[in-house]
Amino acid sequence: MSALSTTSSPAAPMTPQGDYYLLAGIIDGLRSDSLEIRSASAARIDEISVGLGPQRTRNELLPFLSDSIDDDDLVLLKLSSSLPLLTPTHLGGAEFMHLLLQPLQLLLTVEESSVRTAAIESLEKIVPSLPAGDIDQYLSPMLTRLATQEWFTARISASLILPLLIPLTEPANLPPLLTLFTNLCNDDTPMVRRHASKSLGAVLDGLVKGSGADNILSADSALHTTILPLFTTLSCDDQDSVRLQTTFNCISLTETLTKTQKAGPALDAVVQQRILPLLKGCIGDRSWRVRWTVASNFGSLTDFNLTAEYVSLVTDNESEVRIAALSQLTTVTTDANKDEILECIKKMKEDPVDTVRGELAGGITGIADVFGKDGTTEGLLPIMLALLRDEDSEVRLRLISGLGKLNNVVGLDLLSQSLLPAVMDLAEDGKWRVRLAIIQEVPRLANDLGVSFFQDKFCALCLAWLSDDCASIRAAAAENLKELTTLFGKEWCMERIMPFIHELRTNNSYLRRLTCLHAVEKISMSLEQEVVASEMLPMAVGMATDTVPNIRFNVAKTLENLCSKCGSDVVAESIVPVLDSLIEDSDVDVKYFARTAKESAQKIIQAA
Repeated sequence: MSALSTTSSPAAPMTPQGDYYLLAGIIDGLRSDSLEIRSASAARIDEISVGLGPQRTRNELLPFLSDSIDDDDLVLLKLSSSLPLLTPTHLGGAEFMHLLLQPLQLLLTVEESSVRTAAIESLEKIVPSLPAGDIDQYLSPMLTRLATQEWFTARISASLILPLLIPLTEPANLPPLLTLFTNLCNDDTPMVRRHASKSLGAVLDGLVKGSGADNILSADSALHTTILPLFTTLSCDDQDSVRLQTTFNCISLTETLTKTQKAGPALDAVVQQRILPLLKGCIGDRSWRVRWTVASNFGSLTDFNLTAEYVSLVTDNESEVRIAALSQLTTVTTDANKDEILECIKKMKEDPVDTVRGELAGGITGIADVFGKDGTTEGLLPIMLALLRDEDSEVRLRLISGLGKLNNVVGLDLLSQSLLPAVMDLAEDGKWRVRLAIIQEVPRLANDLGVSFFQDKFCALCLAWLSDDCASIRAAAAENLKELTTLFGKEWCMERIMPFIHELRTNNSYLRRLTCLHAVEKISMSLEQEVVASEMLPMAVGMATDTVPNIRFNVAKTLENLCSKCGSDVVAESIVPVLDSLIEDSDVDVKYFARTAKESAQKIIQAA
């Protein structure tokens, strides 16, 4: 192993003694038995380099790092990420930047994928600092060594960094790189082929950037001699992990070609005859993972006009594929294909798998604007009503979460007549989790439906939730009122909400009185300081003498939170005296929370 001493370099004298010892500590940390110390030192190699100076960095530090590749993965990860910190200044000039390639090459061969990923990212940062001549002299040979190593991890790294070199290489020097890429795409190891397939689109993009887009469609171009043949081969690979990359390659190849080439017969021939058939092959692939990949990315394939193929994915034998396809429903549905889509989803509302019906429920409201009012009323509304009556509560909730989107399409009258009664039924469902989900959707519905409609249909329900037997529902209802107050304003709150809150304050059940306190605290956060001091604070103060200790210590907690919404004068005159009385309470919990609240109140008074 290369020696690395702690003696500072004459080229970079460490004059302050403290700096010298700091440097010595970092260097010694690289050789420490402690994993944490070694990893910490590996992250600070730029500081070591400053202390050693450029010459010793080149002659001692970099060889030492190259000899340390057998370390723990955590140390190697830190080292991979910190190598770009060594700039030309640290090494003595840009002509020495190629020396960083040696430790990076070794890091690109380790088994841990996160280390290789970090090394690739570091290489991407270092390459712009390399002089033009170093690309062919040092970087290309490094790629060749990686691509021809026996251990597959090196070849994986080679397949991922090859697109980085393509645009930097002179056209005359491209054939050897493309030959290497061809070999990687035909590698015996499936993982190498999979990563090479991932790089296919990036290689074409690099060819366009480096060699120009003028002749990319010509018969003797690399597109026809290398890229498309490899694309065809990889799409027929016997491993589904390789074939599933076909979808991404279809997207990336088509995007690169359509952005750089003028529309015409040559472009259409490539897309329609060489790319599209392979994509259709994925849609009918024997592996559900390949079909799932197409379905999950179908929103990016809308330019291909594949409505029939989309319908086949929606009705696939595997539920995971159907779910993925339905997740793209809003993106795929257009005026041109809405009739075929409608016929398809009519069948899907009766799918035997709950999650499939739930995905349909989550997306169907998003296509209403495509169908228009009449189309939604006649075609989509019956499906929505069936989903609202679904036996699975999650299906019903998915649909309810999108009801606000229908307001601008079908209008409030039709919405209230057809769909909202089912929402009201769910709001009183026997399962508390269903009721909770409805509560969480209410502010969104209120925003979409408006104050008048909400007042008629939902206000009484929101207040009734404050008296629910489930504590989670009562807490969510209080939070709900806070958001509604923010949405509808102070006047609405004072007129519609506060009378009911006043009734709760004198309720015989201490749980209802406790809910009153929580509601006061939450609503106050949405009101102005004057309103809190005049309307909300007196309610909390009035409950300080409640007979139940649980109520009294919650009064103390509420007053603590209200301090931030009241001025310092109000805190001193109205809150502190109440807290003083609670500090004298006979209950130990009341005393504790009162003292804590008073400390917060005094900080506000002192800060004024």
